[in-house]
Amino acid sequence: MKSYKLLLLVAVSAGALGTAQAQLVGSEHGIPDAPTRQTVSATSSTGTILKKELRWRSKIPLNKTYEQLTPEQKAELHAMYEKLADGDEPPFPATGIKPIFSAIKQGQSVLQARGELNFGVTVGPDGVASKVDDFGGVDGPNAYEMSQFVASVLVKAQYKPALCQGKPCTMQFPFKLKLN
Repeated sequence: MKSYKLLLLVAVSAGALGTAQAQLVGSEHGIPDAPTRQTVSATSSTGTILKKELRWRSKIPLNKTYEQLTPEQKAELHAMYEKLADGDEPPFPATGIKPIFSAIKQGQSVLQARGELNFGVTVGPDGVASKVDDFGGVDGPNAYEMSQFVASVLVKAQYKPALCQGKPCTMQFPFKLKLN
């Protein structure tokens, strides 16, 4: 059953990433800036019929590329790094965070995991993710499946490579998201 859920989530994420990217290309209308609230289906595990929410609490908007971020938003992203030299840029999802967020939202609606996603994506100078580190934080009966699913979404995404002294370089992209 766990393998079936994981395969289902991988298939859903592939479709969601493609759909979300297609919707973002050439469209600047209808997608709000951060903070964004999206809801997932109700859970029977708590006995409630209220919808659970997946919230993006960062001031970094979901629908912007790195180049479209304001200086304040870039400063918030840079603050996630222990030491980033002046002029250096961290990696960032090439089409913005929205496609990743949308795919995770779909997975969350199936798995209903709780906690905080805390991942580091190693992005090479070519903008391709080579490794995803899970720093923990997700709990519940489907925690492992949710972590595996999120890792697969993050590794499939295309990224703007980091710049070190003006040249593309390898660096990690931090991804955190609270699952309520």
